[in-house]
Parts: sequence; C-alpha cells; structure tokens
Amino acid sequence: MVGSQEDTSDPKIVRWLLDTRPLWPVSAKAKTKEEVQELKNVASRALNLLPESEQASILRYHHIKDAKMSLASHLLKHLVITKYFSVPWLESTISHKPYGKPYFLHEYQNKFIDFNVSHQAGIVVLIAAISHRSGISVGTDVVCTHERRNADHAHVDKEGFFDWLAMYEDVFAESEIEYLRQGSLSLEEIGLDIRGATLTTLAKDVLSTCERRDQKISLAILVDGKISEIQVNSNVIIDAKIRKFYASWCLRETFIKMIGEAFTASWLKDLEILHVKPPKAVLKANGLEEGEVIKGFKIYLKKKKESTKTLVKNVMIDITSLGLSYMIAGAISAPEDLEVSGDHMGKWHILDLYTDIIKIAESSLNSHTLVK
Repeated sequence: MVGSQEDTSDPKIVRWLLDTRPLWPVSAKAKTKEEVQELKNVASRALNLLPESEQASILRYHHIKDAKMSLASHLLKHLVITKYFSVPWLESTISHKPYGKPYFLHEYQNKFIDFNVSHQAGIVVLIAAISHRSGISVGTDVVCTHERRNADHAHVDKEGFFDWLAMYEDVFAESEIEYLRQGSLSLEEIGLDIRGATLTTLAKDVLSTCERRDQKISLAILVDGKISEIQVNSNVIIDAKIRKFYASWCLRETFIKMIGEAFTASWLKDLEILHVKPPKAVLKANGLEEGEVIKGFKIYLKKKKESTKTLVKNVMIDITSLGLSYMIAGAISAPEDLEVSGDHMGKWHILDLYTDIIKIAESSLNSHTLVK
C-alpha cells in the first residue's frame, strides 16, 4: 500500500508495482480474444476509469495477460499524475514522445514529471520523477527469468549456451557479449555457500566454458589453503548464466528507455554496462518479496570511430530481485548541477488495486462531478 507520509525531496522518485496475475480472473474460452472481451464485465470498474480510446486499445489485445497488463499500465500512469499534481482524474491526459515514452505537461504548475512503465509476466512497474526542475529523465524495465525458461532451455539443450547467447549479439556491445560468454561465475552465483572457499583458476575456466545442461561438473576449490573437489550439476551453472544475461538485458533496456529511444537507437552497440552481477533471487516460488538490490554500475558510451570510452555521469541505476524469477531495474538521469544518488531511488512499493488506485480515482471523479 502507498504510504501517505509527505516526501519533500526534489526530485521525488516514485517506484510502483502492480501484480495483475490474481486480478480480473476470466473463464477459459475457445478463442483467446473472447477472454479479453470478458474484461468488459470482470474489470468494468477499472476500465470505466479510462478514456474510451484507452479502453479500446486494451480490448484489442489477443491474450488476456497482455490486456490485463495494459490496463494496469494505464491506471498507474493516470494515478501518478492525479496523486502528485492534484489534477482531476479526467484531466490526467497522457501524451507520448516520438519513441512512445509517456509524459504529462501541466500548464499551470511549476512542476515537471517524467515517467516510464514496463511489464512482463503479469507484473507492471512504473517509475516517475517529480521535480521543480526540468531535464530529469527516468527509465525502468522488468524481466522474468522463468517466462521463457522452457524455450531457453530447449535452445541450450539443442545448440548450447553460446549459440543461444549469439541470438542477442545485435543488441549488446561486443564487450558485454564477451563478458556474458567468458565471464566467470562465483560459488555464490551457482548456489554454493562454502565458508572460506574460493575457486581455483581451473575451476573458473570450467565454469566459463560450460554450455550444456544435465552434466556433472567437477570444480577444484581452495578451502583454508587446501584443494578440494566438488561436483556440480551443470543445470545450475546454465541457469546462473541465463540469469546474468537477463540482468544485463534489464539494465540496458532501462537506460535506453530513460533516454527515450527504442532498441533501434544508433548508439546501441556503443553502450556498455560492464561486469553486471545479478541480484540474488528470493527462494520463494510464488512470492514477490524484495530481495537484493545492486547499484553503482558504471556506464560507458564509446565515441563513434574512436576506441575511447566516456563514462556516463550523473546517472543512477540499480536492479532489484523480486521473488524467485523477477528482476526490476530503475534509472534516473539529472542535469549536471543536480546530483543524484541511491538515496533518491527508494524501494519498489507494491500497490493494492482497490485501496491505492480505484478508490483514489473514484474519489477524484466524484469530487469533479460534485463541483460541476
């Protein structure tokens, strides 16, 4: 639930999450499109809060999970405008920049907002920056390591991890692909907690070159200066590599969305976020408990036709694990004279549909009706 305590920080960063998986259940239909149309009944209270054009765009989806996430996304965008600009719900008009990033422009307040949404596997997230200063941008992305797990495993089983990774070479910098291909894993990343243990150089090489599942892998480790050997199932190694890939994807997408461009950006291959370590998962199958938060990533942009790289300054980006399979990243960029830090980011707040969204929206609508 969203807290009511006033926050006077500038910029104020809002980070919300709505889980649509248990919301608006519909009965199975012969055609998926018919399931979407049933939202008119089961989600009528939420749908009626939106303009007809937005309702129509939601109901055009072919799959119910996509329609539900779209509905939640629209609700969150209207909510952040109404809540932080004291704008009637009906006047919380959302516009879009050339690459689709949403924005809101209020003519009568010396206040600016930049916000961004993302959704995957039933989870919808919104990040917003509210400030009396212009020039602040935010971005977010959510990934679910389990959503394509069967397909990912099938490809790895048939062609190997390195072939699977090669499918994504066009959207990563060469240095990032090389790190994902050859970068070593730690004992912790493959689920081993052995006090005083470190990997030998040979063991690091074994982990780096492992690309197949369902194999027994021998690793030489040092424990209190003595060499020991342990056996590891390669499944945990491959899953750790895939998790690191999705963490890198999440961070890159977040930065790109913060800038406001799509994956077709001309500088895409020049962007480097190096040595990404994924946050540890929370080992609860169905929960959304917030886990480890990792921040302090260094971001570089390589100059065209040059070998030099420039460190991107005054950008704060972090990534948070949520439950067993989700990771959420958030980023904020500010003008050079406005320093941003991890203190600005805060936590991701899980919203309740009725308490935090519908009640506020309906209260605003009722007040507006009474005034009229």
